[in-house]
Amino acid sequence: MADSAPRVSGLNVFPIKSCKAVRMEEIELDSYGVVGDRRLMLVDGNGRFTSQRKFSKLALVRARFEERPGGGRRVVHVSAPGMDRDLEVEPRLEGERRECGVWDSRVRAIDQGDEAARWFNEFIGHGSVYHRLVASAEGSDGFHRVVDNLPPGLKEKLPPMKVALADSAPVTLVSEESLVDLNQRLRERTGSEVPLNRFRMNIEIAGCGKPFEEDEWLLVRIGSVPFLAYAHSERCKMTAVNQDTGEIDKLGPLEILRSYRAPGGPTHARFGQLMIPLQAGGHIRVGDTVEVIERKKTATPTTA
Repeated sequence: MADSAPRVSGLNVFPIKSCKAVRMEEIELDSYGVVGDRRLMLVDGNGRFTSQRKFSKLALVRARFEERPGGGRRVVHVSAPGMDRDLEVEPRLEGERRECGVWDSRVRAIDQGDEAARWFNEFIGHGSVYHRLVASAEGSDGFHRVVDNLPPGLKEKLPPMKVALADSAPVTLVSEESLVDLNQRLRERTGSEVPLNRFRMNIEIAGCGKPFEEDEWLLVRIGSVPFLAYAHSERCKMTAVNQDTGEIDKLGPLEILRSYRAPGGPTHARFGQLMIPLQAGGHIRVGDTVEVIERKKTATPTTA
């Protein structure tokens, strides 16, 4: 493999959907994507998922994994500014089931109890709709959620591909070179830049020969794990949320992306790739090489 091949520069896991990322040196993959990634989420009284699109302060909620001695117990330790206590959640895989919505998907998730609900509602604010914390019940009879945005041709060739509580994809990827291109344009308009954490991707890579080179990939191997890059990641207004402060930009990266990365119209601004791991049980580490096995026959132009 050539020394100039792209390499993994950052790895992120989001234990609670729409809350702060955990930076990792290594991630593990299962049949639903990244182990521990977006397996917990907040839902409102109607079971609809809640995100930074509505409560930008969720960016301040820090959730990290902690191992407990004996039996390999793993808990999620949750903290946030202004809260007088932290929260510990040992994800329940049995208990009260709630019918929940992730965009157009309906899934059954496991309620994580009153203590977790009280903590999050206190943080969000007493004037808000009452929310519950739920966990995905992947592997159970009541949890059947598959990737539903595969392009024509691939859908017929592949078996049903699973996803937990992420918006649509088991894994997401973007290159630092694409961010450099975006920031140059953003700087010209606003005088400011954004970090890569605005886009909340699982895998960050560096060393591509040009911006948006990842748009061209179809099959890649990262470390020893093969992936299918099956669709562009279409961005939303959450990219305007500062992930360090919870504040919202007046002019965020979405407006810039719409000006040159939205061939399908302003609601289809593209940045990054949606990925499916083709091998469960594999591991990816920072520094792993990205080998491009096959490229798409057509790719999105860098500029409009």
